[in-house]
Amino acid sequence: MKYNGINIDNILEDALKCGAAFAELFFEETTFTNVRVESRKIDKAVTGSDRGTGLRLFNNNIVYYASTTDLTESGIKKLLKTLSEYLIHGDNSKHIILPEPSKASTAVIKHPLGINIVRKADIILSAQNEAYKLSNQIMQVQAGYIDSIRRIAVFSTNDTAVEDEQVRTTISFNVILEKDNRLYTGYESLGGSIGLELFNNDAPITTVKTAVNRAIKMSNSIPIKGGHMTVVLSSEAGGTMIHEAVGHGLEADHIYKGLSVYTDKMNEMVASKLITVVDDPTVPGMRGSFNYDDEGTKARRNVVIENGILTGYLFDLKYATENGMQPTSNGRRESFRHPPIPRMTNTLIMSGKEDPASIISGVDEGLLVLKMGGGEVNTATGDFVFEITEAHMIEHGQIGPPVEGATLLGNGPSVLKEIDRVGSDIGYSIGTCGKDNQGVPVADGQPTLRIPQIVVGGKK
Repeated sequence: MKYNGINIDNILEDALKCGAAFAELFFEETTFTNVRVESRKIDKAVTGSDRGTGLRLFNNNIVYYASTTDLTESGIKKLLKTLSEYLIHGDNSKHIILPEPSKASTAVIKHPLGINIVRKADIILSAQNEAYKLSNQIMQVQAGYIDSIRRIAVFSTNDTAVEDEQVRTTISFNVILEKDNRLYTGYESLGGSIGLELFNNDAPITTVKTAVNRAIKMSNSIPIKGGHMTVVLSSEAGGTMIHEAVGHGLEADHIYKGLSVYTDKMNEMVASKLITVVDDPTVPGMRGSFNYDDEGTKARRNVVIENGILTGYLFDLKYATENGMQPTSNGRRESFRHPPIPRMTNTLIMSGKEDPASIISGVDEGLLVLKMGGGEVNTATGDFVFEITEAHMIEHGQIGPPVEGATLLGNGPSVLKEIDRVGSDIGYSIGTCGKDNQGVPVADGQPTLRIPQIVVGGKK
């Protein structure tokens, strides 16, 4: 079979003759737009494209990888020659006849390629201008627009032949407000595997208003005294905790390197029976969604914790092959310059049955977290610390004043076991997850959750 004039079958056959137990060619072409607006002016407006291919070989349980932007058959054969010098040589000859690729694409209504960059800049310029009308204390509004159209093709000696077009669009606003000679910020973003229909129903204005209101709330915040307390994580908070404190520990490389607190815990109770966790790249429109992962595995929904019981890990092809498992469509890479590794996609705690308002009203004294910030987690122990971007005291079941300087400190598995109320709602957040010097688009989400006791760090 030929792809872009390159005889794929022959190259894969030659890789096996050199001793590879498995060979894969990954092609990628990404077209992107990046616009940044600051202080009512366009600070940056860039369009461009990037393309190349990567060759991956398995030999004696070692992965060999090389990439090039030379998309000719001779250029790819040079990659094979370079890698073959490192292989333990043998002959795993196999006749390769790949089928025609299975093709898929993100379903979009307004494709970014059909809209010029001026129109894209106007979207966030208009929203930014609205922000200044909301408060005379706003000093600066920074706005960003990014879209990407990523076309991948994967061919391997496992008879894989697929193509996928992945479209993603994102906007973000960072508001800086001054009050009493102090600066306060409010941030909000919106995006997913979606076209410019993302901006229907005045979504950019709604997003920037959320950022402005967050900055205003923080300018009226009070210091919080740290200590053990009841914490309600609102669905608005997004799923940072599940992503960082739990999700990374379920990735197969961490599991089999002994770097996860969940190693050897399969079929054990690792969370409250109210908790079910899924990683699902098939959810339409979500930032971590796709039709095929970067190894050509068809996207599938993976339940990793069900009613508190650990039921699965997140596998790429390498760790699945080595451990007699099936890949779970979690083999992802930042670009053709990187080999795939086990990564999350859209990681979610599923909704429960309780009224979110009743969860809050049932707390006599505690903290309501409305937005999580960044954090750190030790996957080997599950210990974490997270910043809180927006939170309020809960006083006698009522939402009290906003607080500043709060952090959450705890242990992921312990916190999951202690959650005693789960709301019927669900909220999402988006981001780019970093691991092994690679960033991939992800989303996470959760319903309203109550943690009876957790350590809250404060300034008071």
